[in-house]
Amino acid sequence: MDNELACLEAADRADFDEVLEQALADPDVRAALRRPTSRITEEQLRSGALAAADGIAAAAAAEYAALRRLRAPGARGTGAVRGPGGSASVGHGLLTALAVLTPVLSAGAAVIFLLLGFALRLTGTRQPLADALVATGWVALAVAVLAAAAAVSALFVAAVRQRAADEPDVHDVQRARAAWREALLERGFLPFLRTRLRSSAGAGPSPLPSTSTVM
Repeated sequence: MDNELACLEAADRADFDEVLEQALADPDVRAALRRPTSRITEEQLRSGALAAADGIAAAAAAEYAALRRLRAPGARGTGAVRGPGGSASVGHGLLTALAVLTPVLSAGAAVIFLLLGFALRLTGTRQPLADALVATGWVALAVAVLAAAAAVSALFVAAVRQRAADEPDVHDVQRARAAWREALLERGFLPFLRTRLRSSAGAGPSPLPSTSTVM
């Protein structure tokens, strides 16, 4: 069975089996199996369907491809970048970059101001300027600490949003799975089973009505 279902992911093979059982339980199929002219059993139908699994699955290939796309990592994130939402993503990226650069620049400025201020204090010259530089350095250091806290928060929020964007929407996946199962039943299993039942009963094409006229 595994070789016949190479076109399906392992997680979907249980669905394939469930839809097969659903098709075998179809009222028309059950009625055909009970007819005196039927020369095939339910188990033979099941074995035949499993042997033709790839062909049956191909009947719902479009729906299955849609299901796999929705389950793929980043499926939602890829769609969110397009259209008007793309500008919002760019804006978030700029804010994140600014949040990272601000503490770095503020810390660098604080170090420079403090070094210059304390150096002037040590030389004893330009005392007012030295005091102003030291005060500015402490202010820049405080800004760096606050900006660092804001950067950590911004990176955390960005990570949460990215993770949410990468995860597929559960409801969309459920709808796609239901559509695939429906297509698998209606276009795959039921036509196959009905064909096998007709063949087993020896049903052939109906004779065409005679078109000759009696003279």
